[in-house]
Amino acid sequence: MTLIIAIKYKNGSVLASDSRVMLGELKLDKSIKLEPLTDNIGIASSGLIGAIDDIIKRCQSYVSATQSPTFEEVVSNLSDSSLSWHKSNAEKLDDDDDLPAFIVASPERIRKIMGKGYSEEEHGYACDGSGRAYGEYILNNHFREGLDGKDAKELAVYTILETSKMDPSVGGDIQLLVFPRDEKCKIIGTDEIEEIKAHQAPLSKDVMDTYTKTVKNIVNLRDNINNLWEQKYGFKVLLQNEKAVFEITKICRSEMDFTHNIEALALLVDQLNVKKMKEISPEREGSINILEDFLTKKIKKFPPDIISNLRDIMVMRSKSFPTHTTDPKFG
Repeated sequence: MTLIIAIKYKNGSVLASDSRVMLGELKLDKSIKLEPLTDNIGIASSGLIGAIDDIIKRCQSYVSATQSPTFEEVVSNLSDSSLSWHKSNAEKLDDDDDLPAFIVASPERIRKIMGKGYSEEEHGYACDGSGRAYGEYILNNHFREGLDGKDAKELAVYTILETSKMDPSVGGDIQLLVFPRDEKCKIIGTDEIEEIKAHQAPLSKDVMDTYTKTVKNIVNLRDNINNLWEQKYGFKVLLQNEKAVFEITKICRSEMDFTHNIEALALLVDQLNVKKMKEISPEREGSINILEDFLTKKIKKFPPDIISNLRDIMVMRSKSFPTHTTDPKFG
């Protein structure tokens, strides 16, 4: 009825889960399956809801009564509570009841606790729940040592989304907790999770074709401008910056992607060949100012949008990257 995941990354670990609970044929998608027990220890749970509630409450009471419990102490208490609960309720359970299972995570460690309290250390990643088989397959193919935090969150979300396509018992909102080394637990909000999901959503062929065509047009226009400029003035006005061109080719599906694309366009603007143009206006500073002076003196009349569009790009870049706001080129 669920999928819970823990993934180690370079400087911490991520806990993730779906929010679906099945009551017969009824789907409920608002179940909370992640619990931060301390500032740097969290737990994910799957299985019988009543059993999970009882066991976690016992563990929470222990944590509240213990000063700075260690990872080992929390795991030991949770294991003992799971075994105790099973002994007390074994005769009441049906053969098809899902025994409660837990994954405990800290910045350094991941440990999985099975239904009767037996626990195992996990290295790299762990998952459990009805979607475990799919989750294990996805993680086995995509996990790698030394992930950064962003990649670990994206892999957790991807694994749950892909598993939900195969297992109807997995679904609903995705929950994420991050346990960074030397920092307190971070609860990842809905907006960031939705941004991760949007970033992973497949694009249609028409969208991809249009995007590719737009990028090619930018590159071709740059080459055409350089050729014409060289014929008329003896030098190329736009210097090469393959990093900027590469960044422009990345799909823009979020605010962060848009910011990166604006920065890439600004990098192209920064590649104006000011050294040559400044021979005409040696007193001027700022690449766009120098270009404007050059066009005014050489061409006289030119579309004002040429300059205003370039300034707009730099203004948008300066708002996202405010370290440049005092630079004359943004004036």
